[in-house]
Amino acid sequence: MHPLSGKTIIFMPGMDGTGISFEPLAKLLPHDVNVKVIQYPADRLLSFEENLQCVRQQVQPDGEAIVIAESFSGPVAVALIGSGLLKARCLILSATFARSPRPLVLKTLRCLPMEAVLQLPLPRFLLKRLTEGGEQPVDVFEDMLHRIRAMAPAKVLNHRLKVIGKTDVRQWLSKLTLPCLYIQASSDRAVPASALFDFTEAVADLRVVRIRGPHFILQAQPQESLAAIQNFMALIAKDFG
Repeated sequence: MHPLSGKTIIFMPGMDGTGISFEPLAKLLPHDVNVKVIQYPADRLLSFEENLQCVRQQVQPDGEAIVIAESFSGPVAVALIGSGLLKARCLILSATFARSPRPLVLKTLRCLPMEAVLQLPLPRFLLKRLTEGGEQPVDVFEDMLHRIRAMAPAKVLNHRLKVIGKTDVRQWLSKLTLPCLYIQASSDRAVPASALFDFTEAVADLRVVRIRGPHFILQAQPQESLAAIQNFMALIAKDFG
């Protein structure tokens, strides 16, 4: 039997907040997997605490779900589960952080007209650079980016960058008593490799898998990402029955 067969997955998306980024992985899942994709509102500028409430309102806290949180949502998931506000069977973190991953860069960005910058078309050569190393062609990312732009206004994305700059959930890491998996992208230009240290130092039950590819690792390497998740779930089944 497939390790994910019959399971419930709660996917918490990256900074765009749309859930579109889960599609490449979702296509590979068994048909009997129950998927709940969290969405952050595109018409409101939420604080970190308001993002926590937004997620809580969208999930049923039955304690059996597999939570997959990528990038922006990683600290949200850590705070919710660490504080006991969300119960889960396990937590899978992808290319994420417990505190602001690049504080100097984010501080500099606050001095720039980022809302206007985020409205500009992303040159294909730059998108190719940002997504290189994965198995998916750049056309797949262009399509996703086009759809995301239609759903996530630049004003909201700029605000979420500011939220990231103030994020720090290290206090909750030691409270994570459930099995955790951290998927690290080898060529991540958004989250430095050092961001993993906070997790390895504080999370008691943590496994780490490093996959070749960019920050958008679940999208660039869906097959390898799924294999890492399957192996993790098989280990949990073996360890906990």
